Amino acid sequence: AVGEPYDRFKEDALRMMRAIRFAAQLNFSIEPKTERAILKMAGALKFIARERVAIELVKILQCDNAYEGIMALHETKLLQYIIPELEQGIGIEQSRHHIYTVFEHDVLALKNCPSKEWQVRFAALIHDVGKPKTRKVIDGIYTFYNHEYVGAKLATKICKNLKFSAEDTFRITNLVRNHMFYYNVDEVTAASVRRLIKKVGKENLKDLIYLRIADRLGSGTKKAEPYKLRHLQYMFERVQNDPVSVKMLAING
Repeated sequence: AVGEPYDRFKEDALRMMRAIRFAAQLNFSIEPKTERAILKMAGALKFIARERVAIELVKILQCDNAYEGIMALHETKLLQYIIPELEQGIGIEQSRHHIYTVFEHDVLALKNCPSKEWQVRFAALIHDVGKPKTRKVIDGIYTFYNHEYVGAKLATKICKNLKFSAEDTFRITNLVRNHMFYYNVDEVTAASVRRLIKKVGKENLKDLIYLRIADRLGSGTKKAEPYKLRHLQYMFERVQNDPVSVKMLAING
């Protein structure tokens, strides 16, 4: 900041987010006095237009250090004024194959997302945002039944709050809603794959695979793309030209 950081941030609180974005894009660290000013003035971000906040957030998601950028927003207390629903996963423990809390898992899913598109990365970041509201303990094990549907509603709310376009909102919410799709090589048929294509949309299949890979790696699983996922991609290619709706049939009135 030129001169006194507090004065610069008083002039425009969005500069706090921009500092994080520059650090992420350029792989810089933030000067200590500037960082202290951000921590002290983080609350001023809630008075900034959501459209301006969204622009900076998208730029962070688009850069190579998106994970570091989101963690910096969290550490400087800014994230609570951008995506408060995400921070509700802090300290929420999980069972079975998960070794991380919900918040840790979400940000690690972003870190391991193979897609370069910010919409898919954002879906990875918030894909389990519904878990804190659905957690129950059954026989000593944490369960999160239907968290994908609760998460989809929250994703819509988050996207609308950030003033994302209807197209981007649908794409993100669609991925969050369907990220728990079931697939077992021995049980799934071509018909069920066609139903999945109809449900998700052929244009979103690659994104869904990317999200599943991010989800797996963000859980601490070492193998990103097991045989089941490779087989699913094979089935997608095999049935992608099959009719999945009436309008695809070669008939007229």
